[in-house]
Amino acid sequence: MNLNESLLNFSHSQKAALGLCLTVAALTGITFIYSALQWRDDWLLTRGHPTKAPVIVKSTSSSELAAAPPGDHLFGKSLTKLGDMPITNLQLQVTGIVKVDNSRAGQVSKAYISIAGQPSKIFQVGDKLPYGVKIYEITADAIVLENNGHFEKLPLPRERLQFKPRQIVERTLHD
Repeated sequence: MNLNESLLNFSHSQKAALGLCLTVAALTGITFIYSALQWRDDWLLTRGHPTKAPVIVKSTSSSELAAAPPGDHLFGKSLTKLGDMPITNLQLQVTGIVKVDNSRAGQVSKAYISIAGQPSKIFQVGDKLPYGVKIYEITADAIVLENNGHFEKLPLPRERLQFKPRQIVERTLHD
C-alpha cells in the first residue's frame, strides 16, 4: 500500500487535519529560517568586521573650492515681503483667488481679475495683462505683478463687517 492509496482511505475531516498540520509545519519552518537569517545579520552588524575598508578622502582647501559667481544666488532671490511691496495703481481689481499648494500639480493657482471695470477673467502665473504687466505670483491674499522689472502687489479686497452699537431699551414690568 503506497501513500496515495492510504490517503484515499482517510475521511474528509482527517484530510483537512493533515493539511492543517502540514501548513503549520511549513509556516513554522519558514519562520525559523527567517529568524535565523535576521539574527545572523544583526550579529554581523554589531560584532562582525566590515567587509571593505572605509575610504579616506583628503579634504580640499578652501582655495580649491570653486567660488560661486558674485551675482548668483544658490536658491534664487527672495521677493521682498508683500507688506513692503507697493500697491499697483493700474485699473485692475482682484475679485477672487483660488490658491492651490500642491507641488505635484505644479502652478495651478488661479486669479479672477477685473480689468478697467470689465467682467472678471481667469489668469494664472505667467499670464500677461494689459498695461504691460505679467503675473509673477499668486498668494492667498494678493497677486504679485511684474511691471517693467519691479514688483507690485494687487491685493484681494476684504470686506469688513461693521457693527453698530445696540441701543438698550429699558422696559418696565407694566409695559
